[in-house]
Amino acid sequence: EEVEMLEKVLNAWRCAKKWLRGINGVLDVLNEDIERENRKYDAHFLGCRRQAHTPSVYQKGVILFRDVVLLYTASRARRLQGAIRRLASHEIDLPDEYFDVMTSFQSLLEELDVMDDLTGGGSIHGQSKLRKMFLQPLRMLQCEHTHLTRTGKVRMFGGDRDLIYGPGSEGEGGWG
Repeated sequence: EEVEMLEKVLNAWRCAKKWLRGINGVLDVLNEDIERENRKYDAHFLGCRRQAHTPSVYQKGVILFRDVVLLYTASRARRLQGAIRRLASHEIDLPDEYFDVMTSFQSLLEELDVMDDLTGGGSIHGQSKLRKMFLQPLRMLQCEHTHLTRTGKVRMFGGDRDLIYGPGSEGEGGWG
């Protein structure tokens, strides 16, 4: 059930990402104007922390996906959090396909970690919610629930690597 829920989100993101890339490519001129506006704003407020940011067409799509699919309803966000927590707590026992879903979902969360669109005076804080509700707890779970198997191996998943340490591993006792 947990894996199916995460796979649905991953599949939705794959479709949305493909569509967004197509739209983004068609609107190159608009994206160039947005980038020029952002550079002008940055130059004007040189030395100040950037408070406003106009997202590209692609970034705006990422923001909308994140805010609608992951964060729009508290109940959906809690179900996804629970699924991640349950899978992460059993990471050493996960079949490889489930492990792959977890690492793909973590990569998705990192892709969705983009700056909010505050140009319209909005008060939506989707990036901070994403970090607070998903990324930080997932990273904490990775630290807390690293298990030793009977062979003494520890499996740790991260953004883009799968490391296995223990007796007989290449990394044992040094860097190589």
